[in-house]
Amino acid sequence: MSKKLKYSFLKLKSSLRNKILGKYAIGVIYETKNGHIAAPINDLMVGKKLGNKGEYDMAEVNTIKGFIKPTDTIYIVGVHWGTLLIPLSKYCNKIVGYEANPRTFYFLETNLLINRISNVSLFNNAAGDASKKVKFYTSTINSGGSKIKPKIDKYMYKYDNPDTIEVDMVAIDAHAKANNLDEAQGIIMDIEGAEYYALQGMTNTLKASKFLYIEYVPHHLENVSKTNNEDFFSLIIPHYNTAKFMNDTSKTFDISNDKEEFLSYVNALKAAGKSDNILFTK
Repeated sequence: MSKKLKYSFLKLKSSLRNKILGKYAIGVIYETKNGHIAAPINDLMVGKKLGNKGEYDMAEVNTIKGFIKPTDTIYIVGVHWGTLLIPLSKYCNKIVGYEANPRTFYFLETNLLINRISNVSLFNNAAGDASKKVKFYTSTINSGGSKIKPKIDKYMYKYDNPDTIEVDMVAIDAHAKANNLDEAQGIIMDIEGAEYYALQGMTNTLKASKFLYIEYVPHHLENVSKTNNEDFFSLIIPHYNTAKFMNDTSKTFDISNDKEEFLSYVNALKAAGKSDNILFTK
């Protein structure tokens, strides 16, 4: 099946869900291992998995919680609906969450209420290198794919005709200081290619944190922020000693002594068009 045909099929399925549930329905609630998750009815990615499998990325939760202490403050950059935040909030003292998409933020706030989560501070902001307004795509079929307007645009980023809005971007170091936020002991980041910008605005936060769990998607870096592996990982490597890949957990690198081996591996992933989540630790 061609990508365009696949995307057309997804749009049809999404519109059918709207018709079945009625024009006044805006969301559904899934009872899952992640918690009770309210989500927009037309999301066919994370929402579909929650409905069919009763969980989303609980393997990630189980990995990350092993690095969290009850006294820790964790920053989650790109919270989405809270599928990581809600279960992880049980294992730490506090979570600071950033979510740029206003519609997603509505469901996120709802999910904190229905799960009775109180140890979280949320901010409806994009994370980046400075305080400014930025153009943002609010995707619907894959709401988790909402992103800062790419520098190199592709059909895959706008097949569902996302609205383009302006959102407020903040640099996390400055924002944390201005809001008297607790220092981060751990960071989780998944912001669809804007990671390169966010990392530039959080040098002090990276220095303080024990770990960084980050999504690596080559086409996002190449198109959204128009950067390469060397420049991207140069913002991370100085702050951590070890990098471990989640799809192939045998791939662990001592980046404090041999970053070239690590870069060779991520360049091979890029050449193959493969993505992964990477856990950086000290």
